[in-house]
Amino acid sequence: MKRSLRKMLRPGEKEPQDVVYQGVEDDMDESKDSFKVVFEGNAHRLQNFIKNRRKLSKYDDTNASPLHHAAAEGQVELMKTIISGSSCAVLNVMDDYGNTPLHWATEKNQVESVKFLLSQGANPNLRNGNMMAPLHIAAQGMYNEIIKVLTEHRSTNINLEGENGNTALLTTCAKDNSEALQILVCVLIIFSALYCLTILANRQSHINFVNNKKVSPLHLAVQSGDLEMIKMCLDNGAHIELVENGKCMALHFAATQGATEIVKLMISSYSGDSNIVNALDGNCETLLHRASLFDHHELAEYLISAGADINSTDSEGRSPLILATASASWNIVNLLLSKGTKREQAKALEPVLDLVRPTPLRVVLFPLPMQHIKELVMDEDNDGCTPLHYACRQGVPVSVNNLLGFNVSIHSKSKDKKSPLHFAASYGRINTCQRLLQDISDTRLLNEGDLHGMTPLHLAAKNGHDKVVQLLLKKGTMKVILDTNLKCTDRLDEEGNTALHFAAREGHAKAVALLLSHDAEIILNKQQASFLHIALHNKRKEVVLTTIRSKRWDECLQVFTHHSPSNRCPTMEMVEYLPECMKVLLDFCMIPSTEDKSCRDYHIEYNFRYLQCPLELTKHTTPIQGVIYEPLSVLNVMVQHNRIELLNHPVCKEYLLMKWCAYGFRAHMMNLGSYCLGLIPMTLLVVNVKPGMAFNSTGIINETSDHLEILDSTIKKCIFPYIFGYCKEVVQIFQQKRNYFLDYNNALEWLIYTTSIIFVLPLFVNVPANVQWQCGAIAIYFYWMNFLFQFELFLCPLNIFNIKFVLKYEDDAFSSPLLSIIQTFSMMLGDINYRDAFLEPFLRNELAYPFLSFAQLIVFTMFVPIVLMNLLIGLAVGDIAEVQKHASLKRIAMQVELHTSLEKKLPLWFLRKVDQKSTIVYPNRPRGGKILRLFHYLFGSHEIRQEISNTDTCLEIEMLKQKYRLKDLTSLLEKQHELIKLIIQKMEIISETEDEDNHCSFQDKFKKERLELMSSRWNSVLRAVKTKTQCLEPRP
Repeated sequence: MKRSLRKMLRPGEKEPQDVVYQGVEDDMDESKDSFKVVFEGNAHRLQNFIKNRRKLSKYDDTNASPLHHAAAEGQVELMKTIISGSSCAVLNVMDDYGNTPLHWATEKNQVESVKFLLSQGANPNLRNGNMMAPLHIAAQGMYNEIIKVLTEHRSTNINLEGENGNTALLTTCAKDNSEALQILVCVLIIFSALYCLTILANRQSHINFVNNKKVSPLHLAVQSGDLEMIKMCLDNGAHIELVENGKCMALHFAATQGATEIVKLMISSYSGDSNIVNALDGNCETLLHRASLFDHHELAEYLISAGADINSTDSEGRSPLILATASASWNIVNLLLSKGTKREQAKALEPVLDLVRPTPLRVVLFPLPMQHIKELVMDEDNDGCTPLHYACRQGVPVSVNNLLGFNVSIHSKSKDKKSPLHFAASYGRINTCQRLLQDISDTRLLNEGDLHGMTPLHLAAKNGHDKVVQLLLKKGTMKVILDTNLKCTDRLDEEGNTALHFAAREGHAKAVALLLSHDAEIILNKQQASFLHIALHNKRKEVVLTTIRSKRWDECLQVFTHHSPSNRCPTMEMVEYLPECMKVLLDFCMIPSTEDKSCRDYHIEYNFRYLQCPLELTKHTTPIQGVIYEPLSVLNVMVQHNRIELLNHPVCKEYLLMKWCAYGFRAHMMNLGSYCLGLIPMTLLVVNVKPGMAFNSTGIINETSDHLEILDSTIKKCIFPYIFGYCKEVVQIFQQKRNYFLDYNNALEWLIYTTSIIFVLPLFVNVPANVQWQCGAIAIYFYWMNFLFQFELFLCPLNIFNIKFVLKYEDDAFSSPLLSIIQTFSMMLGDINYRDAFLEPFLRNELAYPFLSFAQLIVFTMFVPIVLMNLLIGLAVGDIAEVQKHASLKRIAMQVELHTSLEKKLPLWFLRKVDQKSTIVYPNRPRGGKILRLFHYLFGSHEIRQEISNTDTCLEIEMLKQKYRLKDLTSLLEKQHELIKLIIQKMEIISETEDEDNHCSFQDKFKKERLELMSSRWNSVLRAVKTKTQCLEPRP
């Protein structure tokens, strides 16, 4: 039995190996049976249970052992049975709440259990999770017998601090338990006589002892509200000036409660030198602040009569009057207004209007004389604002009506030169603006600017209040504006900004649309920026899209200066900052016809007016301040910023195709034709003339008569294309200037023409044969290489090396052009045959031009087998989509560069003749002539024309319809609301709920609702109290 109990109460020990596992379900049943035996209180049955089952669980759901339950039930015999043979640690086992069996016995007032546990060695000084020892629990529950048993035990610490630092003695005093107090005092006298005698001798000083929160007995007495106890504390020398951790005196507690008699008692009994009536707490609040906050008007009247300062302010600068108005303490407000200063009264009107809107202003001003009321409503605060300014800012039409009823001037200005209309327009108070403008006969107020030149229209547009903007525009088309020819919408501030600039900067698309529809002037500010530039730089997408869809888009596009480096043409700025808006603009440039898409006459008109500046500017405007106007300027900006989605737009593709058909194809064919005039003769010459054969002015040496005449004429004709090439390069130097030397193709052409002339120079001067043929090899190699760059064909590299191998090697594999092509393909696959073709002839001194031959071999090895194969492998295993994207961007960039360079060189009269501002495309008809179609079939990219897919799916179309329906319903409801307001006004009906202005958006309301639903910091306190209550509840 002892071993079973030890196993039950010592879970850390291992079970013997011969114990057979009985299963979870049986173990749970045994645990329930064991606690059932404990509750029945039968010791004999418990012994039989342990003897038969030999297995007993230790804990219940709260981690309490059978000893806990036995102690709570007062089963001393069972406790002896459980404890017998166990160590002292069993007596101090804690449950989930930190309670030992001694705690359980104390809570249930089981005196015998407490005596038995203490006799067995239980620790009486252990505290649970709530910092409560058994002595604290006994004092809390007023279990005097247990208090006596615990205090008589030698190891009990009577001065042990519990929750909030309270000892058992303080808890006993709080419970007013005189019997327990006598027990504790007697024990203190017995065990610590000198200490207790000192306390009794110094009773007057110890009445001011404080706990860990600096709370004195006087604070506790005031909180309890017991007047007799407070008198006793004061009679025994309690200090009124003592403050707790929050820097509050007991007087502040009494003022908060509105306990007038307690405040009178404490103030009358105070004999100190300080001004106790105006004592400050931690927030610099006086007693009058506390009374004003909770509308204790009787106490406030007494404090004022006792000398309280009604003009004192707290840490946030609030006077008692402001606190009273903020908390709707109208009795205090009336009292303070009747006794306060005029300045304080004026300041108090702000919270009245801000926090207590439903309360009529006349309720607050009623107790004042009429003369004082007029002075009050006209007085200004430190910022020069009158009560009307505050009423307009907060949007309280009833208060505005009341103030206007006192003949308050709506032309009064603050120190910032702002009128009440400025405040109402800035905060979007549409009803307040209507009331201010209702009886106005002079519209100068609409156009008056503040200290920064901002009119009410500026402020309304800046903050996105479109209804206020619309109202001001309607009111602004009256006499004064028409007489002076000034527009309220075009007023400028100090930086030259109009209302459009502010609306665009803040992203208010509706305000921008409204201003544009009312013919607001589009001008540049002092930074040479229009409202569209500001919207683009701040990435206001909705504003830009609204401007694009407006009827004045073309006018907006033309407002910019050529001299500003930061505010360029809006289309270029759009490509850089908002490419998605540029895509929308390009979509508008596509106008499909009304015919069916499958019809032969179906066509699409592409407008190119937004892709290039006028031709006159590209030819006559000189660069100023770093601004260079070049052809295809918008497309060049797209290439510069890698806008591949814009470059692939159908309008841009058609624009490039139009340029290609107009002059690009012709210029390209002429360039290739002039280039072939030198390439073809050189190729024929090096293929037909044997390597090492020399020729001079009389002809080719050691040549038969079959090819003599043809080759001789070919050599003589080769000199003219090379001389023409020299002249072309010289002309390009004068045209391109410094940029000419930055292009490596120009250096390549100089090398080609120079080596070619050296190759045919023996017709005029003597040149060594080895120099002549080495130059010929270099010339033909770079001739075809440059042709590759211009024509961009994959087979050109094979042809280049094929001709060079024919030219330089006398091997049988390169004896003819056909065999040389086959051998070149074989070498491309890795069959270079280095030893037989290069090494052994070199060692036998049979290799012609060794240096050039080995250089050619190295270039061939690097270029053909390695570079091209790796390129193909990379395309096979790499990101093909990404490669295609970059290839497409590079291809379009080359086209843009080609057309830009060509258009710079072409004359203006030719461009005017061939250039088009728009084109019409018939997708269901073949395009161009046969030669152009053949050229595109052989060398083009064979792209399938793709039209812009209609992104408006069925769902999006239905959502758009619903959006328009909701707008119509909203407009109809607003009209009905205005009509009902007019009916109420005409019938002189006073509504209980006043029509207030509210500028809060839906998002603001949603955030406010979420903030209100957030958990308060008091929730944790409530949870702690609930837990404590559960701990103290009696257990079954």
